[in-house]
Amino acid sequence: MRAARRLVGFVLAMVAALALAACTSGSATPNLSPVSSGPARSAPGSSISSRSVSATASASVGYPADVPLTGHNVKPGEKPPVYPAAANARTQAGANAFAEFFMRTLDWAYATTNPSYMKHYFGPTCGLCSGIATGINKTASERHWYEGGRITVRSIADATIAPVTAPADYCSRVLINETATAVVDSVGRIVSGDGAHAGDQVKLCAISSHASWQVTYLAFTS
Repeated sequence: MRAARRLVGFVLAMVAALALAACTSGSATPNLSPVSSGPARSAPGSSISSRSVSATASASVGYPADVPLTGHNVKPGEKPPVYPAAANARTQAGANAFAEFFMRTLDWAYATTNPSYMKHYFGPTCGLCSGIATGINKTASERHWYEGGRITVRSIADATIAPVTAPADYCSRVLINETATAVVDSVGRIVSGDGAHAGDQVKLCAISSHASWQVTYLAFTS
């Protein structure tokens, strides 16, 4: 039940307003992309223009060209995560490395109020992925942005594919923490928010039939 409530709350936080809870946590650890770096590889996906940032990446620095480099919720010294070399292996270990990377692109979407990066790495069967990206786009279109809501990946473990019916080569179980979130308007007023969450488990499944891994399923689990 807790996982089901968390899943609903997570989508609603991105698509509409949640009841105001705690504001952003100032002690969150910056995401400095500790995963092994390697050449960026992206599956086909549509890109969007950044509404909340003033810079985007160049392909020469290892990110797709539409990846924002800064935003209202980016901490000093942070840079976008880099596709890990370990994810080049089409094995369970490679899928786990990719799962961690994808969660970091999702975190970067909250940091920049721009889902461009994560959209390179999920397909049409991932309903939660699409819902999160749509919600972030909606927030940006209203000229609002996020404070907090940052994701820390605590651990990755192998997971069975069953009972997932989406196409999948491998599945991973990701343990994450999330800081408290606030949506802020152009004059700094808090519009909505959600509290912090510790020890949430996410099941992520992916296929490797594209230029890189592609997420086909994402859900919170108990």
